Amino acid sequence: MSQLAAARRQASSIRTLMRQGKYLPAIQVLRDTVLIMLKTPLMKTEREEFEKLIADGAYHIMSDQTVRKAAALEIAYTPGKERELLDSLRMLLDVFQEHIQQEAEEAMRQARERREQELRRGQALLDASDVDGARGVFTALSRDADNDADLRADIGERFLRAGEYKDAADYFGDAVALKPEAVHLYNSLAMAQRKLGRYAEAEQSYLKAAQRGSGDSHLLFNMGRLYVDWKKWDKALIAGRGALALDPEFEEAGKLMVYVEKMLHKKT
Repeated sequence: MSQLAAARRQASSIRTLMRQGKYLPAIQVLRDTVLIMLKTPLMKTEREEFEKLIADGAYHIMSDQTVRKAAALEIAYTPGKERELLDSLRMLLDVFQEHIQQEAEEAMRQARERREQELRRGQALLDASDVDGARGVFTALSRDADNDADLRADIGERFLRAGEYKDAADYFGDAVALKPEAVHLYNSLAMAQRKLGRYAEAEQSYLKAAQRGSGDSHLLFNMGRLYVDWKKWDKALIAGRGALALDPEFEEAGKLMVYVEKMLHKKT
């Protein structure tokens, strides 16, 4: 397809684009049509055809109330004054791009407000021990944001605090699948798995966290707690020592060490 044929086809689509509410693409098509007309040598009949296409395109764009409200300027076309029209279209694009950005920002703000409202509603249900109700709210919320790891982690934390460890593990599992580089998510997942007695899974989650992050005394302490629950005293001792090596003032890790050493002494 030649450039002129492609330009004709695109210019003819302006009316359809406007009906579909695709304002910015319609304006861009009209601008591109004007540019092609200015840059391409045209026979008289071709020029007259393009003049009509441009006039029709400008009419359909400026007849739309949304465009007129957003732009607050008139776009008029007179054959022979294509450069003046091009300048006007550039201004219209700038104005409309800003308008679209403002609309997008407002939509995002409203979406954040709706999310926070639903999170609060789900939390209130959890606080009232209506776990099934909370599940329904959080399921719908996460379904509307199927790639949002942070949202799933937030919901997971709420279930973890409520003692609903299966739900917490499910949400943290989804979160780490979406954001495998986030060390803290593995730590949270492991805590839920430990509470469920899924010790081998929890160990793997802690190891993945350790592999992805620098030394963290709290991570090692949590691993020590896992090994205590699992009654793997030798591993608990190693984890506790590691936590204290990183933070000698870590009081809870010190208490863990005392308990583990006591249990090892009983074994002997």
